[in-house]
Amino acid sequence: MGAHILESNSSGNLTPAVSEAGTVLPGYLAVILSVLMVTLVVVVVAGNALVIMAFIVDKTLRNQSNYFFLNLAISDFLVGAFCIPAYIPYNLTGRWMLGKGLCKVWLVMDYLLCTASVFNIVLISYDRFLSVTRAVKYRAQRNMTRQAVLKMVAVWVLAFLLYGPAILFWETIPMSDLFLTGVQLRF
Repeated sequence: MGAHILESNSSGNLTPAVSEAGTVLPGYLAVILSVLMVTLVVVVVAGNALVIMAFIVDKTLRNQSNYFFLNLAISDFLVGAFCIPAYIPYNLTGRWMLGKGLCKVWLVMDYLLCTASVFNIVLISYDRFLSVTRAVKYRAQRNMTRQAVLKMVAVWVLAFLLYGPAILFWETIPMSDLFLTGVQLRF
């Protein structure tokens, strides 16, 4: 897939531009894509904000399994509030225009938040599994929020450790060290 580039003509309208691969993104398609992406951001942010607010307002929701849903809502809220909006200009133009520093921050945040979201879903599934297979023991422990908070912190730490160091330090490794059993990695 080639990158799509939009150029602005003298009247301020978006006109299609030809990318390196020769593909064209018509102006109407760019507008439709923009509207869909902004709608996605609004729905993701609003929906997850409602979940977070419900957890804050209604104290009866504060049990072990709901803490995991809160953690999922926080990670998804941040994806909608930061990752998707930062990606929209790149998606429309095919070029990253926000600078190298923000690119690195966006990469770390995108991988961190998406991985944390997946890990939260796994944690919720495991919690549901325990509630079914060990119902009596689970009910006795369901108000132990300390264990839930430790599991939530573990999700974020593991999600960061999975991709964060590689993204942050990939430029500091000398190219001469990038050999794996005699095969040179090419970037």
